[in-house]
Amino acid sequence: MTHSRRSLRPRPSRPPSALDADTFNRRVTLRCGRLVSYAQVGDPRGVPVICLFGQGGHRYVSYIYHLLAQAHGLRFLCVDRPGYGLSDLFAPSAADTPRPIAFVDIFDQFVAAVGISDSQRFGLMAHSAGCIYALAIAAQSSLAARLVHPVMLVAPWVDIANPHMPGMLKLAARCPKMVIAAGLKLVNASCNLSSATTSPKYTVKFLESSKDAETDAAGVTPLEPDHQHGGLAPLPLLDFMQCVQREPSNNLDDAILCLGKSPRGNGFALDAVQVPVRVFHGDKDTLVPLQAAKEYVAQLPHATLDIMSGAGHAMNSQGKLIDQVFAAIAAAAATNNTTTDAKAIS
Repeated sequence: MTHSRRSLRPRPSRPPSALDADTFNRRVTLRCGRLVSYAQVGDPRGVPVICLFGQGGHRYVSYIYHLLAQAHGLRFLCVDRPGYGLSDLFAPSAADTPRPIAFVDIFDQFVAAVGISDSQRFGLMAHSAGCIYALAIAAQSSLAARLVHPVMLVAPWVDIANPHMPGMLKLAARCPKMVIAAGLKLVNASCNLSSATTSPKYTVKFLESSKDAETDAAGVTPLEPDHQHGGLAPLPLLDFMQCVQREPSNNLDDAILCLGKSPRGNGFALDAVQVPVRVFHGDKDTLVPLQAAKEYVAQLPHATLDIMSGAGHAMNSQGKLIDQVFAAIAAAAATNNTTTDAKAIS
């Protein structure tokens, strides 16, 4: 099997960063020879939970989850999907395979490579476009049998054909791929400009317990040089933005999939997902309106919907919500068998 390998170039000379820590730069080579980069935060001896971020998501985002994962006893692993970070691109040999289905085999090998045994259950959480990949995994009976139930989906992306999806997105779906690619380049350029003008006095804020009234604020706090949380050093917002921008992203691939422009499609039907799914969706989400999410949930055989008052699409950065999701995973892990009986869910 051949695939495109990411160049592991030495990092440019710059001041040390909290993101230089090994916990945020783990790499594993799979049986097929593929390289996958990931981060691991929280409790290294806790219940394993694998998180798949949405479009533009990067393993470095895991930084904000460290304290909450630690508090709930979760070994939280954030994976760079193919083409993101240092993870290899999808293999050319998989060109005719739907992206989510091609990812299932990568995911299966990754689970084994990070020491999760065949008899051990693990949690699965995803946000936005990452939910497409999470459901592709949950639709496979051999993997579904190993999941802590329910699968947790935060602000999931829904089919662009859903009648309640915004008209502007439907219009974008009719644009040629080259126009979409050009639009993404403009967005990236805007992000680069934004990072260039970001004040160095702000630091990325850890998500904390729902008891903390400040958790859902702007996401940054004044930099406190001597302050550390859970063994991790403070992370200036500017540093975070620049570190993410230095590594590749696969935004175009995600955009093509989300806008329904991939001739391969998703590769699975929602009614093929036979495991329990819990969906968290905000009533202020303008990218995927609540009514679209309700229709989506109705198509999943065993799904429930938690409507989060006042929340938008970027719910994955809201502490109260993630605290609730992590608490639900921890509770489910305690009531589920911690090991599987090797029966596939039919």
